[in-house]
Amino acid sequence: MNVIGLYGAIGWNVLLSDNPKLRNQMNDSWTHGASVSLFSDGNHVVSISEERLSGIKYDGNFPRKSIEYCLSAGNLSKEDIDVVIVPSMANQNLYKNYINGTLKSKLRRYFPKARVEMISHHLSHAYSSVFSCDYNEGSFITLDNAGSVLFDTTGQIFACENHSFGYFNKEKGIFRYHPGIPMTNNLGNYYWQWAHNIYSQMVQKPIDITDPKYRETFCGKVMGLSAYGNIKEPKKDWRLHFEGIPQVALESLPGRDFNYGNLSAENKAKQLQYNFENAMLEWMKQLKEQGYIEDNLCLAGGVFLNILANSVLRKNDIAKNMHIPPFPDDTGLSFGAACYGAFKAKEKVTLPHNISLLGRTYSDEEIEEALEGIEYKKFDTFDELCDKTVNVLAENKIVGWFQNRSEFGPRALGSRSILMNPTPKENKETINTRIKHREEWRPFAGIMLEEYQDEYFTDTYPNEYMLYSLVVKPHQRKKLGAITHKDFSCRIQTVNKELHSEVTTLLQKYNEKTECPVLLNTSFNDNGQPIVETPKDAVKTFKNIDLDYLVIGNYFVVKQ
Repeated sequence: MNVIGLYGAIGWNVLLSDNPKLRNQMNDSWTHGASVSLFSDGNHVVSISEERLSGIKYDGNFPRKSIEYCLSAGNLSKEDIDVVIVPSMANQNLYKNYINGTLKSKLRRYFPKARVEMISHHLSHAYSSVFSCDYNEGSFITLDNAGSVLFDTTGQIFACENHSFGYFNKEKGIFRYHPGIPMTNNLGNYYWQWAHNIYSQMVQKPIDITDPKYRETFCGKVMGLSAYGNIKEPKKDWRLHFEGIPQVALESLPGRDFNYGNLSAENKAKQLQYNFENAMLEWMKQLKEQGYIEDNLCLAGGVFLNILANSVLRKNDIAKNMHIPPFPDDTGLSFGAACYGAFKAKEKVTLPHNISLLGRTYSDEEIEEALEGIEYKKFDTFDELCDKTVNVLAENKIVGWFQNRSEFGPRALGSRSILMNPTPKENKETINTRIKHREEWRPFAGIMLEEYQDEYFTDTYPNEYMLYSLVVKPHQRKKLGAITHKDFSCRIQTVNKELHSEVTTLLQKYNEKTECPVLLNTSFNDNGQPIVETPKDAVKTFKNIDLDYLVIGNYFVVKQ
């Protein structure tokens, strides 16, 4: 059976055409992170974000290009698809007419023989984490900005499922939510609203939160800015209350007058991050005490892109084992939806060993076609290619790195990366000035051989998907000058031969030459563009930005 999970704008304007007020509030621009995932007989085939193909960052439109990409990768036609699962921003129980009418009508042209089903937003998030982990049973928690949307009879919009948690047992076919209470406030929206406020103060101008250029960037930027802040007496401006099942309520809801005093933007960011971390930690401690968190815990939703908060949970042993997929944001919704479809069909869900690399591979022929008219050298062996690459990295050059399947999710994890020597402190400014053109306070990440973690960082743990922050040991901070943040933290990805063959080989050779098992790693993209997907994207970006070299497959290209 062929199952597609599909997330993207699917006609909100049509759905709400009889209510102009709601139509204006809920248009297709609200959707972001459109993506498609394909499974065949329970086996994962491919997953892709629409932005990687359209070139529009955070693209939330109907994922036409992603559909064609997945069908091509699976050597399938539209008629071969049996089931299409669509994550929704709406409570599907209220929209049976829409599901049976508008939704199926729109999708019929793409999948004429498929059964179409809509499931909730949070259910898709939960499945994306549960079915990308190695655990057979455990607990799951979903936290994001809004959750699914519920309309009451007066036309008011409420966020529901804001704090969703439950239990799963894959072998027994169990997947259930614990009963909860829909709430109009939540941690994700709290952070998002105040990140907008703080970022506006930082840039000294109002920012349109609906502008895709900014909409998905406030939180990450403010998280980075928080390292520059200082709070002498932290204030807990949140409280906890419990009505049968633990729920978080905030003393000051987003959008209301919130008294941070006359703090600088960086001190506001520090206070916000502190409040956020502690509210999340206290809530989860209560869940654990009341028996809702098992030894194995799966987390999903955009909130879990906050690596500082993730690290706090990890350090406080909220669960014996904790799993966050490399796509916890809305990008992963199509993956979770497809897993749901396969699981409900009683198929065993089988994934690649490295769940971050879910895109397709590209042949030498496709690479050479992209390099037409450009001088390059093709190496006979990958080892020879890495030797050459290590030499230029040791000379402090900037390298575009394109290997293997593309990453699925918002971060470059050693497959579509820009790499540089991590030691000179000024290399951070070099990358910012020459390549990224972004705010100076934002840190760059690192990528390293996992066996060297303890030599460089305190409180180490596996970090294959760059979802936790580590503290650099004092005597190693100079060696990691370009990737050590203001508070001595580092956003690091750990790699090994089994999961990340190509970049691990490169790092091993770089360590042999320089006695440093770490490289600066940032995403392979131009400012304001998504991460490159195809060889043609890589070559185009290489030409447009100030890289010194491009390494793509076994091909080595020098900037002319």
